[in-house]
Amino acid sequence: MDYQIKTFAELTGVSERTLRYYHERGLLVPAVASNGYRTYSSQDADRLQLILMYRQLQFSLAEIQQLLALPPAERLERLANQREQLVKQQAALMATLAQLDATLQNQTGGIQMTDQTKFEQFKQQAVAENEQRYGQEVTTNYGKQAKQEADQHFLGLSEAQYATMQAAEDRLKTALQTYLDHSRNCHQKRRKQPLKPIKRGYKQRLPGIV
Repeated sequence: MDYQIKTFAELTGVSERTLRYYHERGLLVPAVASNGYRTYSSQDADRLQLILMYRQLQFSLAEIQQLLALPPAERLERLANQREQLVKQQAALMATLAQLDATLQNQTGGIQMTDQTKFEQFKQQAVAENEQRYGQEVTTNYGKQAKQEADQHFLGLSEAQYATMQAAEDRLKTALQTYLDHSRNCHQKRRKQPLKPIKRGYKQRLPGIV
């Protein structure tokens, strides 16, 4: 089915101005009649659906242009990867929400949590963050089984052990930040130091020259 720009804008919820801009950028190129009128097809609607989905996923227009240039199979694969990431984020968010509800209940006396369950979600979140940052590297260097055993050991830490580990991690972060601040300040001081003026009448003596 074909649409004039006004009808297409009403159908999609995208303004005529934005449609013209997408045309100028080469993102969405409709058929143009000799009188200059744009005509959009169902294929253009499919392409605009992709553009809007990528925008929803926080891609820039330049990135979207590159994605649209990919073969359809690769484009769909990347969309599927995005969905997988969203599902993981959704699961993490739901777990955090459940832990927040339980914490509120525990703090207000509604329910009583064991010392172990008070920290389960925080430890699971730490494992997930480490997996995202270092999972591939650790698995490559030490093997999948060793990594799983380390994760299980971490998840089984007691309240006191967990607190001790977190305190050590905080001290390490503080020391690192102090070092970075000190290095930055020293660098700025060196840049601010004025150059020493050259004394008048001074002549450097070179070998063989009087």
